[in-house]
Amino acid sequence: MRFKTIKAFGYFPALLIVLLAFPGGGRPALAAGVTVAVAPGEIDVGLDFRGQEVELTGTVPAGSDVFVKVVSPARNVNLTRKGRVGFLWMKVAQAEVEGIPKMYQIFSSRKINDLPAELQAKMGIDQNFQAVRDACKVKEISGNQLRLLSGEEGKEYLDALINMYQRDNLYAVRENTVQKSGNRFRVFVPLPASVAFGETLVSVYAVDVANGKILGEAKNNFTVRPVGLVGLERAMAKTNGPLYGILAIYIALAAGLVIDLLFNYLNKLFRLSKKTVPQN
Repeated sequence: MRFKTIKAFGYFPALLIVLLAFPGGGRPALAAGVTVAVAPGEIDVGLDFRGQEVELTGTVPAGSDVFVKVVSPARNVNLTRKGRVGFLWMKVAQAEVEGIPKMYQIFSSRKINDLPAELQAKMGIDQNFQAVRDACKVKEISGNQLRLLSGEEGKEYLDALINMYQRDNLYAVRENTVQKSGNRFRVFVPLPASVAFGETLVSVYAVDVANGKILGEAKNNFTVRPVGLVGLERAMAKTNGPLYGILAIYIALAAGLVIDLLFNYLNKLFRLSKKTVPQN
């Protein structure tokens, strides 16, 4: 046993030389030279949060193009579909979209369409967010029936939800926004006020577009967490649903009362001002 160990150890330098001479055979070589740092790593969201930028910096092999994907945790979202019933416009169906991230942003140092279609699919980077669509399930509840939607039926709900996220700047494709200098890159990720909570994944790909090859990739993350009243409200919604619902009703009633008092006050001021205007 000792002899075999010594003999294997004697071959180690030769094996190391072979690995160094032919680096393409293992995953660490593919990721060599690609790094990404996130600043800040934690974002606190309170009542006064109006959005924030996250800075991504790192390194890639010289001459490669950079493609970045920023994705929040997947979740389930309930949607309703309205239609005309007689003379009334009302809810006719309800659906649940399973496994959709609230935020999905793409950044690049060149046009997305310059990438071969197979690389777009592999990295989940394209103009139509196809990776999101392929991963989601859409279930529709109509009356007492539940069915899994596919094709155009499911696409209708997904289109509506993704369009809404795009209007809120949660879903975006931002081409030519990655700044490059030598083997270093830099890009700023704008987070809107409606940013998703949780651990958001950052994926960076260094690509040889001309040859259609991924030279390496790196991943990191940042955390968005609710604090103060926002954190209390979120925790209460999870741990004590009935109490949260009662408080929401009282808050809505209080807001309505304040608006009513303000309207009456402004109305009195308006009447008073009309009485004090001199007549010609």
